Amino acid sequence: MKIDSLAFQTDLYFHRFNGVVIEYDNYYVVQTPSNPKFFWGNLLYFKNPPQSDSLLKWQKMFNEKFYSLAVEHMTFSWDSLSGEVGESSKFIAEGFNLEKSLVMVNDQILSPKKLNKDLEIRAIMTENDWQQVINNQVANRAQHFEEDPYRKFTVRKIADYRLMISQNLGLWMGAFLGETLIGDLGLFYQNGLGRFQTVGTHPDYRRIGACSTLMYQTLLFAQEHLSVSKFVIVAAPNYFASDIYQSVGFSYHEIQIGLCKFNKDIWVT
Repeated sequence: MKIDSLAFQTDLYFHRFNGVVIEYDNYYVVQTPSNPKFFWGNLLYFKNPPQSDSLLKWQKMFNEKFYSLAVEHMTFSWDSLSGEVGESSKFIAEGFNLEKSLVMVNDQILSPKKLNKDLEIRAIMTENDWQQVINNQVANRAQHFEEDPYRKFTVRKIADYRLMISQNLGLWMGAFLGETLIGDLGLFYQNGLGRFQTVGTHPDYRRIGACSTLMYQTLLFAQEHLSVSKFVIVAAPNYFASDIYQSVGFSYHEIQIGLCKFNKDIWVT
């Protein structure tokens, strides 16, 4: 199945490395057996948006494909660059959340206006560095996620990223103020196309140019040393981070869209 979405094309970097990807004529099955409570790592991805008869059909398909895994959610997505929602209202009425993300692309790096020269930008290397990354990611979590379960989830995700990095498929960069990590991000790449992951600045150190400086220096490094010529990042719509991304040369490319249903009371243990 031909995929137009750069977001899903680069999502497959992680799905294929950490899980199982099965391709059919008009949809993909993505499974992450090691992390069954990863919503966007256990999903069905369709060529077209939901139609009038999709609700029961897709739910049945999901149950059939994931019955052997301890999956307590349902996630569906589809290949629509414009964010076409189709007959999503039927899913929403059944308790699904419609989630949209802004997909941005950079093939011409710009120097941001707020470049913080007091920061040291370097690769994450030591165990202490990685522990600070986990702490920073947890500090940046969405408010509806409790700290302890989110930390466990983050530890698993970072372990997966580290394994990819050990096989020269990516790197993790940090912005340090003295010995303190105040921002971090991952970058993974194949065939000249790079995908940023979990860009985050600690809440206590925002608005000092940490994120834009970190991204700018990472972009330059990847272009020069890793032969990456195009970069993809996914952000929440109307989130201030998209302005930061634009400041280093990112521009709008597509809307990534999907439907997810889960029990918030039992999310990730």
